[in-house]
Amino acid sequence: MEYVPVRCRIPEHLRRLEKNQQWLADKMGVPKQRISDIVNLKADNITIQRAAMLAYHLECGIDDLWKWGWR
Repeated sequence: MEYVPVRCRIPEHLRRLEKNQQWLADKMGVPKQRISDIVNLKADNITIQRAAMLAYHLECGIDDLWKWGWR
């Protein structure tokens, strides 16, 4: 078994900030599809730097970006 992200919480943070994925993509300087891949757990190579930037723009901690669980 391994500890993996089972649900992305980025949409919750975007709703809290009243922003959308396009806003976040613009802030991060990436295509909207990249944010969509992260939200849908399709991105498999997210660096700690990218996670830190996501957390910074979403005004949360890195730990708050995903719900984790055993699989």
